[in-house]
Amino acid sequence: MQSIKENENKNYIDFEKIKNEIEVSKKLFQKYNWPTIDVTRKSVEETAASILKIHDIFNHNE
Repeated sequence: MQSIKENENKNYIDFEKIKNEIEVSKKLFQKYNWPTIDVTRKSVEETAASILKIHDIFNHNE
């Protein structure tokens, strides 16, 4: 945030807040059995393809 001279949005500069948000999100996704996608090193197109595949799987199982 400092490198881009962002002074107003301070939500993502506290490492503990970030860790807490991730843990809360993980628990929520587990509770409702929602799928997750690791988008590390994936293009937008690859991510979209993964979302469509998951969507197809869920629609065929209903």
